[in-house]
Amino acid sequence: MTSQCKLAVLFVLAAGIAVAEAAEKDQPAIAIGGGGTGLEAATANTIGTGQPTFKFGGFSTLGVSHSSQGLGDYILDGTIPKGPGRSRNWSATNDSRIGVQVAANFTPETSAIIQVISEYQADGTYRPAVEWANVKYAFTPDAYIRVGRIALPTFLNSDSRKVGYSYPWIHPPIDLYRQLSITNNDGMDTSYRFGIGAAENSIKVIYGRNTNERPTSTSSARKLWGIFDAFEYGSATLRVGYQEREASSYNHLTGVTGAWTPNSDLSIGASYDPGGWFAMSEWMQRKSTTKASAMYISAGYRINKFTPYLTYSQNSPASFLPGFPAPTAIAIQSAKKQQSTASLGVRWDFMKNTDFKLQYDQVYLSDNSNGYLANVPAGVILYGAKFHVISAVLDFVF
Repeated sequence: MTSQCKLAVLFVLAAGIAVAEAAEKDQPAIAIGGGGTGLEAATANTIGTGQPTFKFGGFSTLGVSHSSQGLGDYILDGTIPKGPGRSRNWSATNDSRIGVQVAANFTPETSAIIQVISEYQADGTYRPAVEWANVKYAFTPDAYIRVGRIALPTFLNSDSRKVGYSYPWIHPPIDLYRQLSITNNDGMDTSYRFGIGAAENSIKVIYGRNTNERPTSTSSARKLWGIFDAFEYGSATLRVGYQEREASSYNHLTGVTGAWTPNSDLSIGASYDPGGWFAMSEWMQRKSTTKASAMYISAGYRINKFTPYLTYSQNSPASFLPGFPAPTAIAIQSAKKQQSTASLGVRWDFMKNTDFKLQYDQVYLSDNSNGYLANVPAGVILYGAKFHVISAVLDFVF
């Protein structure tokens, strides 16, 4: 069965799942990107019943994309083994996924949620994976602690990164969002929200670890900790975060385990969305054995059910930091990866909890690397090349 057929089957299965609409702040959101609020992580209220209650919900994106660059695959994430370009003329691997979740309230203070997502994996299958699985205890309406698997709050759209319906674009800007390969934390977080005059401020602290299994390697992170602050005033939001961890990788083919290397990430994001239009920008700096940065800026205007938007994103080449062993030739070439992307798209909310998006990307590779293209034949040099990507998706929440 082809990948497109598998996705069609998932689409039909998803359409038969009955759900309810409810919401709770600080759970993985399924909301309209900018503007209003749609279906969010369903959480039940036990007040008045005295019994645990459960809610079911989910989301899906069916998408296809085409790249004009036939000597490499355009992929959104380093874990995706192939995409449009060299492997296929049109491909559904970048954006297509389906997710389901179960949320429960056991008491007015205690709740839990599990979210499972099926999308294209590093092993070439759509094997489901657990994205969220945690228990939450609320000390007060403004303070809580969660234990389990939780999305890392690195970016503005981290909580809903997999939910295409929750943001205006077809996918978050690749040149920034692919910088952080670790997307969730197995551990805990705690948050406290308080008012500052007419504004609201939230502080979050995280701690834990992460493991990513791939066909040829296992990447691990330990001693992961971070602190994040979100300031909201009217239609404006400012988010700042810092996190550290030690990272290592085990090569299944050679049996070699790499040394534990310190990593740190500083991220800043700001958005303004008064309803009729929106503007947002994010920046990130990564440090390990190298230092690199990435950013994007985006804006859009809502015209009835249509939202046209523009986005520009780019990443910088990495520079090597002192105090580490001399880099190998492969590491030097990998550090040169750089590209920029100019995007034009439109979102059409033609049905309740459903949208259709069309996006055109013009991608520029740096003068000394093949950017983030995958599966480029050995010896092929595409430095300085420009190519085009056309993508279309259907997003919905249920």
